[in-house]
Amino acid sequence: MTHPRLAAAVELLRTNPRYRRYALARISSTIGSTVAPLGLAFAVVDLGGGATALGLVLMSGLLIFLVVTPVAGVLADRLPRLSIIVACQLVSGAAQLFAAGMVLTGTATAGALAGLTMVAGAAGAFFQPAAKGLVPQLVPPGPMLVQANALLQICFNAVAILGPGLAGLVIAASSPGLILAWDGISFAVSAALFLTLRPSPGGRPERRRFLADLAEGWTAFVARRWLWALTVLSMVTSSCWAAGMSVLGPIYATQHLGGAAGWGLVNSAIGVGLACGSITSLLFPPVRVGLVLCAGAIPEALLLAGMAADAWLPVLAVTGALTGAAGTLNLIVWTSFLQETIPEEQLSRIVAANATVGSLLVPVAYAVTGPLADVVGVRAVLAGCGGVVVAGAVGVVSLREVRRLRASSHQGMASG
Repeated sequence: MTHPRLAAAVELLRTNPRYRRYALARISSTIGSTVAPLGLAFAVVDLGGGATALGLVLMSGLLIFLVVTPVAGVLADRLPRLSIIVACQLVSGAAQLFAAGMVLTGTATAGALAGLTMVAGAAGAFFQPAAKGLVPQLVPPGPMLVQANALLQICFNAVAILGPGLAGLVIAASSPGLILAWDGISFAVSAALFLTLRPSPGGRPERRRFLADLAEGWTAFVARRWLWALTVLSMVTSSCWAAGMSVLGPIYATQHLGGAAGWGLVNSAIGVGLACGSITSLLFPPVRVGLVLCAGAIPEALLLAGMAADAWLPVLAVTGALTGAAGTLNLIVWTSFLQETIPEEQLSRIVAANATVGSLLVPVAYAVTGPLADVVGVRAVLAGCGGVVVAGAVGVVSLREVRRLRASSHQGMASG
């Protein structure tokens, strides 16, 4: 017998052609974006660049993302969001196709790839606030917002599980340039699908000077104590994940898990957890939003602590699955809560502020983790990261405003 919430989600796809086109457009670009980092990494490696060169290329995209995102949030609340989305997809596609052409013709350099990564990062900074702000113009408020976000995440996670493996086979058989080309094509297809959308007119703030709108957005962000507190928790978990998993993970795997095979098993378990978490959010949406968001950080701490304690590989796989499930559940709950709670005319600026602050320490983590591990050891840094995550979750959940956040059982999210 079909679960009623699953049936409702299927009905949403069937009866809401605007959301259906939006979902297809997002999935199309995700099919390329999921595998693009692998193609970029091997393109840099093929050029003779090591970890430092790759880190600089990746850092260039992240830094421009952080700089541009606050501006992007203001524009997404002032201008038609759909126009911004289409322009971003076209710019991203052009950047990836240009990069693919250089890699395939043997004319690429690390500097050129870093420059194109910055272009793609800037486009992504404009895309995210506009895309998340557009959903309430396509889907009625209430439970359907959760269903819409959960359905998207289920599709994204399915792509994340299957895509990298297929990309690895393509790279091994030919060239990473083909992966970059596929990403560019996927952006073009996504732009074409977005052009078919006709969203409902969204609310717009009273047109004022740009800096006034920017200040209003940040004022609205800091005025909600639960909002900035949970964003700080996201900043803590993101930076500790970057340090423990992205930087130290492969090194730890080489020292303790027998290399890439063991690390691949842990990451596959995380992917399975991602799928399970998105399905759980659809079938059993949580009510105590604040408690769920804080508790969802704990599996990450357990995974990092398990690595620090040199736990058995099956234990790491299980905690990895729990981490993936908690992470994607938190993402869906948080996105839906913001879309339901924040006024539509401020939504893109709030999303942009959340993304900027939430990612603020990731570049620092990339820069200091390696040298710190050289001094105190990999496992000591992993243990420290796990402890910081727990401290952050406990500190944020101690706030009454966070504990009181609830989702209405039948009417969607409410601020409580």
